[in-house]
Amino acid sequence: MPVADDWRTCPLNLVNKAFTNRQDNWEAAITGQFKHLLDNESVRGSLPSLNLTPNHELTDGQLVRFRGMVQDMFDPEIYMAEYETRNLATGVNQVVCGRYRDVLQNTMRTEILEDSPLNVLKDRGVVYCVSIPGESPWVTDILSSRVDDKAGPSGTYQNPLKRGLEPQNDNQVESMDMDAPSAPANGDAPSLAGKRSKGEDGAPVPATNGTSKGQPDLNLPIQNPKGKAVIVKLYDIPENEIKLCDMLEFVGVVSLNPALAAAEDGEGMMGSSLPPPSLVPRLHVVHHQKLTSNNPLMETMTLSVADIERTREQLLYILTQSLLGDSLAAEYLLFHLISKVYSRHDIRILGKLSLNLFRLSSNQNWSRRIYTLLNLFTTGSHYLPLSKQQLETTPFTPVKDFEANRLVSGILQLPAGTHLVVDETVMADCQLDAKAVQNLTALGNLMTWQKVDYDFKYHNLEYQTDIPVLVMSEGRSMLTADVQVMVKPEENSPSPDTLIETNFRNIGNILNQELLNRIRVYLSQARELEYSLTDLLQKEVQEDFVRMRHENQGQISVDDLHSHLVLARLASVSRGKSTLEAGDWTRVKEMEEIGRAHV
Repeated sequence: MPVADDWRTCPLNLVNKAFTNRQDNWEAAITGQFKHLLDNESVRGSLPSLNLTPNHELTDGQLVRFRGMVQDMFDPEIYMAEYETRNLATGVNQVVCGRYRDVLQNTMRTEILEDSPLNVLKDRGVVYCVSIPGESPWVTDILSSRVDDKAGPSGTYQNPLKRGLEPQNDNQVESMDMDAPSAPANGDAPSLAGKRSKGEDGAPVPATNGTSKGQPDLNLPIQNPKGKAVIVKLYDIPENEIKLCDMLEFVGVVSLNPALAAAEDGEGMMGSSLPPPSLVPRLHVVHHQKLTSNNPLMETMTLSVADIERTREQLLYILTQSLLGDSLAAEYLLFHLISKVYSRHDIRILGKLSLNLFRLSSNQNWSRRIYTLLNLFTTGSHYLPLSKQQLETTPFTPVKDFEANRLVSGILQLPAGTHLVVDETVMADCQLDAKAVQNLTALGNLMTWQKVDYDFKYHNLEYQTDIPVLVMSEGRSMLTADVQVMVKPEENSPSPDTLIETNFRNIGNILNQELLNRIRVYLSQARELEYSLTDLLQKEVQEDFVRMRHENQGQISVDDLHSHLVLARLASVSRGKSTLEAGDWTRVKEMEEIGRAHV
């Protein structure tokens, strides 16, 4: 007996009905019908999520959704869009629909007429998608809480702050003591004192891009024990609409038929290197949308001008505390966090702001604590310690494996807006091999040109990126950053070790869920704010810059004008303004002047 949710659990019945009653361009009609049914956010949210639901709990042929990044793209796949079958018992022929299917409908009483003139062949796009690399745990927590009850295993709500902020002990106060060498109680936050990098949920992962023993190779750019992969099949999508490293949300018909594994084994389109559908489901898309931001709070929360100003001041205070009282470095760090590439003109990349904070010691895991704090604020980030082992064993850039017909991922294959935090404080004086030098070059090109060269063996393909890079180092970084700032702790302060411990504990006392959420929305809102300069403002800025060059006897270059304009834009949007005001331009000039004297 049909039920109200029949189209969700058995969407192919809806497709077959539309096919049976088909008229011209019936495919567009069924696409429009799915779009109408899925336009409502709550309806899409009611569908099972491949990101959160184990594959064995899904049913072949039901509608599911998936949020991910395009990691690889295959050649279009030829499939039977329509094909004729014959019922062996009655001798009746019938034309059947093959859209949104991997395995053709066939029973012991029917046969497929492969040479029928009624058969119609079409092609569909095929891409390989993975869970969004570097996505912060708090994003997953919020999305998961919208699906499940907010009760944990014990029946009480699990505060997401506790994972990153609290050593769970009744005798301890909430703090930012995030680097305790011993394992935290209750198995909450893993120790950050270890030298191995962590996955997206904080678990240790191998230094290389390989997989842990017993885990399937899902080709994730950043290893994550909870990561998922899906082979996505697309219908009637314009060329170049979907590109590598795009973040998307898909809704589609999931294909888990075991027969598919046997059909693809050996000579299949994608070879035998990919896991079977039980591990990597196939998803036939009926609806998709690109994600410009993966911040789930933006759907329900917007900050007013007053909220923006208040949140900005609170965030600046927290960043200043994390940098031991250096308010100038904190302001540059704030600008870095909201920077984005907004235009490209010839060789000039407008909007990026790579930042090198130097004179950071390796004591008390200072740089790792700063990263943990930023990970709580941003929607996506990755901590990259530049140790000799990391540089020599970790693939930074993707490489095409022609034998397996797949693009082997590298850790620089990240979606736009992912914050890459490079820790040079772990590097020791040593001789680096050719692989390490190649990785450093790739990292430098990312910072300078916002591009990554993918290795296709016989040639490289250049892919544009938008990945803000923060480098923390003891001396000036070997990598060229847009801005270099020496971190100077406040005068007459106690020893750095004591100050680090005290300040981060204070930050833990300040942070609460309401403030965290405001900071998270503030960073996303400022980053996406539209900004423009009128012709009159541009003329005034240029005239003022000419005066500055004259006063400084030509020591300020045209590149400095570009840097000033980028910082002025960030100063304005950090206050929620869509254009430049005199006060922001003056503040930028002061910052640059102090910065030159700061070093």
